[in-house]
Amino acid sequence: MTDEQQLDSVRSAIRQLSPADRSVLEAVVQSLESEETVRVTTTPGTANDRVWSEMAILGWMSIDTPLEVSVDTRVYIVEQRAKKPLCEMLLDIKRDGLPDLFNELRREIPAKIVPPVIASGGLPSDVSMMLAGIIERTLQNYINDELHEEMLQDIVRKVHVLQKRK
Repeated sequence: MTDEQQLDSVRSAIRQLSPADRSVLEAVVQSLESEETVRVTTTPGTANDRVWSEMAILGWMSIDTPLEVSVDTRVYIVEQRAKKPLCEMLLDIKRDGLPDLFNELRREIPAKIVPPVIASGGLPSDVSMMLAGIIERTLQNYINDELHEEMLQDIVRKVHVLQKRK
């Protein structure tokens, strides 16, 4: 299996993890901010064990001596070199939820803006002003200043695409 195929396999396996299991990997990435290596433990045969075994093939983890406790354990040492690719992979997986979030906001936000503006005697130009104000506040509060112009240009491009669909 090539490295790229192994990465795809790990990415797919992480996507299938429960949110609780995935949160362990997110905590590992945070721990690698201040530690050179991090030790994590799991039970053999679990979802985490299967994913972590695949990550060991990539060299991001290595297997350590099991704990001396009454239950079977598997201990993994997470290497510092795993931090960047693991962080990127987890971010990529988080982005899987963006289409659902987009669709939810697209359904809910117009209903919160347009009817109240119209009920107050507002015109379509007032709705436009409201939307422009939301964009302005979004830029001010959440987007780095140096990205404002780029984001505004991107919004204009997207509006042109929407106009062409009609």
